[in-house]
Amino acid sequence: MPDFKPITGHCQCGTVRFRVDAPPHDIYHCHCSMCRRCHGTIFATYALVPKGKIVMLAGADNLTTFSSSPGTYRQFCKTCGCQLFILSDESPDMHWYMPGVCDGHPGHSRAQEKHIFVESKVDWYEIEGNRPQLVRHEQT
Repeated sequence: MPDFKPITGHCQCGTVRFRVDAPPHDIYHCHCSMCRRCHGTIFATYALVPKGKIVMLAGADNLTTFSSSPGTYRQFCKTCGCQLFILSDESPDMHWYMPGVCDGHPGHSRAQEKHIFVESKVDWYEIEGNRPQLVRHEQT
C-alpha cells in the first residue's frame, strides 16, 4: 500500500506505546485454543510486519515475556496485562502485533487476511466471508 501512514498503538493503561512503520505482510485471525485463552475471545487477530518496523515509543521496560509454546514468546504490559506482541523462532525476521490495540487502520487489503487453526475454532461460531481458512499457520 504505497500511501501507508505509520500508526500508533498502546496497551490498555497507556504505559506501553509503539508505532508501526509498515503495512502488515499478513493478518491472521487465529482460532487455536491457546490464542482464545490468552485473549479471552473466540479468535485473536495478529498482524505481521518485518522486524524493525515496530518502534517502541514508551514503556519498553514495562513489557514482560511469556513463552507460550516452544519458540513462541508473547509480550504483555506488566501493569494491565494487555498482550501487544509475539516473537517467534519460526519467523525471526518478522514481528507480530495486535492490530486491535492500534489507533488507526493497519493498512492492509482484505486479500491478506486469513483464518488459521480453523479446526480448533469454537463450534458455536461460523466463519463468514471468503477469506482463506487454513488448518495451520502458513506464512506467505
